Amino acid sequence: MPTDLRLFGIRHHGPGSAASLVHALDAYQPDVVLLECPADAEAALAAALHPEMVPPVALLVYNPKQHQQASFLPFAEFSPEWQALHWCHRHGAHLRCFDLPMALRFGMPDEVPDVASLPLPPSEPALEADFNSPTEAPDQGVELGLEASSPSLPERGLGGEAPDQDSAAEVLRDPISYLAELDGYADGERWWELRLEQAPGHADTFAVVLDLMTALREELNLPETEETLLREAFMRETLRATLRQGYQRVAVVCGAWHAPVLQPELLKKEDKARLKGLKKVATAATWIPWTFERLSTASGYGAGVGSPAWYELLFTTPRAEVVTHWMVRAARLLRTRDLDASAAHAIEGVRLAHTLAAVRGRELPGIEELQEAAVAILGGGYPETLELVQRELVVGERLGAVPPEQPATPLQQDVQLQQKATRLKPEATARTLDLDLRKELDLSRSHLLHRLRLLDIRWGQSRRAHGKAGTFHELWELQWQPEYALQVLDAGRWGNTVLTAAAARAASRAAEAPDLEAVSQLLEEALQADLGPAIGALVARLETLSAGTRDVTHLLAALPPLVNVLRYGNVRRTETAQVATVVHHLVPRLCIGLPPACTGLDYDAARQLLPRLEGSHQAIRLLQDEAQETDWYAALAVVLRNPASSGLLAGAAGRLLFDAHRLSPEEAATALGLALSPAQPTSYATAWLEGFLSGSALLLLHHRPLFDLLDDWLGTLPEDTFREIVPLLRRAFTDFSLPERRQLLDLARQDAQPALAVAEEDFDLERGLRVLPGLRELLGY
Repeated sequence: MPTDLRLFGIRHHGPGSAASLVHALDAYQPDVVLLECPADAEAALAAALHPEMVPPVALLVYNPKQHQQASFLPFAEFSPEWQALHWCHRHGAHLRCFDLPMALRFGMPDEVPDVASLPLPPSEPALEADFNSPTEAPDQGVELGLEASSPSLPERGLGGEAPDQDSAAEVLRDPISYLAELDGYADGERWWELRLEQAPGHADTFAVVLDLMTALREELNLPETEETLLREAFMRETLRATLRQGYQRVAVVCGAWHAPVLQPELLKKEDKARLKGLKKVATAATWIPWTFERLSTASGYGAGVGSPAWYELLFTTPRAEVVTHWMVRAARLLRTRDLDASAAHAIEGVRLAHTLAAVRGRELPGIEELQEAAVAILGGGYPETLELVQRELVVGERLGAVPPEQPATPLQQDVQLQQKATRLKPEATARTLDLDLRKELDLSRSHLLHRLRLLDIRWGQSRRAHGKAGTFHELWELQWQPEYALQVLDAGRWGNTVLTAAAARAASRAAEAPDLEAVSQLLEEALQADLGPAIGALVARLETLSAGTRDVTHLLAALPPLVNVLRYGNVRRTETAQVATVVHHLVPRLCIGLPPACTGLDYDAARQLLPRLEGSHQAIRLLQDEAQETDWYAALAVVLRNPASSGLLAGAAGRLLFDAHRLSPEEAATALGLALSPAQPTSYATAWLEGFLSGSALLLLHHRPLFDLLDDWLGTLPEDTFREIVPLLRRAFTDFSLPERRQLLDLARQDAQPALAVAEEDFDLERGLRVLPGLRELLGY
């Protein structure tokens, strides 16, 4: 009995394709289903049948020896591949993955030819992108596998004439856009959705799709990438092997673009030659939770869809009710945010959506009509109001779930245990976490998030806690991303638990750190993460670098993070005795090297050193060590009085001493007078003034002698010199607040206008005495 072979060309993650596929399989009842999925992922697909597997999920196939080589294979409930898998399970049919194994893809050389045979311009991903094309995570510097290119097409006229070479290079389109244009649509994605995905499921759909794709491939004759040719060759070879096994009814479920060439009689010799000698590497696979956001085209996923949440509703809801369900959900969502959205609004929104669809000649409103109706009725004409609806009901914020017994590395298991212990559930929705480090649970959460950050897993983003007093508050923004699973996988090389892996990673970074500043910042991060096993190595590295560091700039940069470490020791209850020893050795060296470091610098170099000088000053004051403060103030005094010191740094040293009450108002006035004396260059005087007044006008407002000195100095300057230094003076006053500037202006006006003397003859004593009886009576005397 001859074998009955049927091809089902689908749109990956298409709800209409999924519904039609289920109908087609029910009618055909195949013995075996060949699924477009890497062959080495077949064994892992059985786990998708677990009752605790909740889509969206993704099958992660990776190279255990090189985690940068990995590929995500996403599934949603409306994915035809997901429905085919479950159909085979329900009906006892065999399932075979017949796409090119990732073991062969990972073994390919990096320089794979982009296009075989015809030299056309490089193309953008098409609508029918490959289901199992590796997906690169955004904002991550990790290569996640070989990117599979999809065929594309130069823009053509309705008659099919090819444009000239320049216009072809300028505008490139995917093949589906060609069909859409013939049907009067400008967007191929939109055309496919309206014609196929929103249509009710029909088993006959696939015959039409196969004819369309066959004609399209013959008409366009587009070049294919070398990888696509390898994939199609492997699929044909697997199909031939399956047919030789004697199956009577064989179903092939693949991307619609591939269907026309998956015929067993095509290219037999060429396929064997193409696949011969390919290098193979070992692979492993596991399931991870996925999100609708990562399933969308906005994430950069080549086979993504524009509206995953809408597609799920379209697949799971009866076709006659889907519009009403969506509009009711939108109204309910807005009401949860205390926005005006009544039942009447939802009814009118449904009516408007149907009206828009009728005007456009469409049987059922699509997401475009629904959004327009929602903006008009629920949003009052303002699309900004419905950003929440777009986020939750168009794209969606769903995060899938996988069974806990899924294959995982020891580090992955420990991350899951730590998440349960700290009650931090991974969620696709961003949420703010306010931690009080005086509480045991919040402290353990802080340790976990800091440890993951040291492993380059940015699950939590630290935020500044405004309006919170003390150092025991931390504010985090949490949002779990699917690619973190790959990062956890890669971090497993540092250790089997989060603690040991973060400690090993910190020690490795310390060994590679080029200077004191980097190590001190790393030590601060390690203390925040409570990495006891790594502290010894970090302190040892710190001592080694500090002993050989002569550059005061590095010492100034390293001190504040170390002092913060000592502060965190009080809040986080961590042992910091080793750090305290390093700090107490560092401060004397800093005090000795500071005066020479401030000598002979130009303005730009001094400007770069100033914030580090101020940061170290605040750090030493936080130490509350009288001996070290005395040494520091003595160093600042040398900088102040040294004629060779930079004017900016000398002025800043004077201000710091004055603020700490180590410089009296008289001494400050003397220093200011010397800086503004005629013997000093004008550039030095203005720089000294900028450093002295940096950030605060209170020195002038509350210490009149200082103001008078400045006023006198400005009054004695020649007009040309004054015009020359006005920009420099503005720079010195730029940080003053507006009220402070007004008070200084009022003070200057008072000096400019002498007090008016009251002449005795202007006062009539006799007339004044006449008022006294009336005043006494009013006051009750």
